[in-house]
Amino acid sequence: DYYIRSGFYPKALLDYVMTLLNSNFEEWRNANPMSPLEDFDFSPKKMPVSGSLFDIDKLIDICKNIVSRMTADEVYDCVYNWAEKYDPDFAKILNADRDYAVRILSIGRKGKKPRKDFALWSEVKEYISFFYDDLFRRQDDIPDKFDPKDINNIFDAFTASYDADDDQNQWFAKIKEIAENNGFCPDMKEYKANPDNYKGSVADVSMFLRIAVTGRMNSPDLYECMKIIGEDRVKARINAAKIG
Repeated sequence: DYYIRSGFYPKALLDYVMTLLNSNFEEWRNANPMSPLEDFDFSPKKMPVSGSLFDIDKLIDICKNIVSRMTADEVYDCVYNWAEKYDPDFAKILNADRDYAVRILSIGRKGKKPRKDFALWSEVKEYISFFYDDLFRRQDDIPDKFDPKDINNIFDAFTASYDADDDQNQWFAKIKEIAENNGFCPDMKEYKANPDNYKGSVADVSMFLRIAVTGRMNSPDLYECMKIIGEDRVKARINAAKIG
């Protein structure tokens, strides 16, 4: 009941058990990350003679690895089925717009190094909460060391220039220009060499926007987040985050 209620993925649990049963399973899995468990050549000779110790941290790590390799549709189905029983209100939110939820779960899932943001289905609601207005809350604040006037000027400049049709290069070029126009260094190498010459860096400007839109210091790719949230809601959240 504990594992089901917590939202552990059964295939990940099986992989973890196999690391306990055969000493060479983990090496095999690293070499064959997408192969079905049945392809592993189990050997009684590889079973530990002294027994095994349960390692929850290792289990969580295995869960993150396996979940990160799943498709967004697969993750959605698992999370929705879990939520129907253990968090019906969240299930209703997911079911209201499946395509929207799948787009969220697709962020950072492609490429050689997919994101590993959650291990359990019970963690997904908090992870994606800022995409939904009913669940959105500001978890982090912009550090007090920055002048509120500068922050508000940056917010105004961004909302005036933001265009959801921009590609990522155009989007970031605008952020760099806004940074420079407000006394923040647009080049990180230059900023590290001469930090006293600037109010901050382009990374700080991005941080202001990230907190305004997602409510967090850390989030998935901000450009992708904004694309999914939508231009009107992005601008509304930034305006709502103004100081004073």
